[in-house]
Amino acid sequence: MKAQHPTQGCFDNKHKSARFGAMQTVIYLLSLLLLFACAEKKAGDIEVVDAWIAEIPPVISVTAALMTLRNNGDKPRFLIAASSPKAEKIEIHKSFVVNDLARMQQQSEVEIPAQSTLDFDNETGYHLMFYGAQALKAGQQIPVILKFRDGYELLTNYEVRDRRSAE
Repeated sequence: MKAQHPTQGCFDNKHKSARFGAMQTVIYLLSLLLLFACAEKKAGDIEVVDAWIAEIPPVISVTAALMTLRNNGDKPRFLIAASSPKAEKIEIHKSFVVNDLARMQQQSEVEIPAQSTLDFDNETGYHLMFYGAQALKAGQQIPVILKFRDGYELLTNYEVRDRRSAE
């Protein structure tokens, strides 16, 4: 009697057809779930305008990013975090002056009001603080993911600019 390989029965034509049909069904259902998940996020509500990061030399690993966030939606949106493959961590900060001394405070979230904008600039003091950043040279495009309280994530590119000529 000839010995049969343990997987031989799994690969006959009758079983191939059933497995292929089941695989198609799973792929179809996953595609539908992904489509619905994307539709709920209302990607068009938030726009990032004039996003840029200050250039840093290789010996420095901390820098700041500025931008304008525009909320075209009918409800306020809340930025809660940011990340990038070019930084170990990114925090949302606000700078302010107390007794003629500049201070910086991490923000757990910032509100972008409905049908309005929020500037991350020197006037408002808001900025994204990049820690453990790799050397960034003017002209580079750096991917940054902005994360919102409702689960929405927005991938955008930030231009690296020479700080002296960027403002």
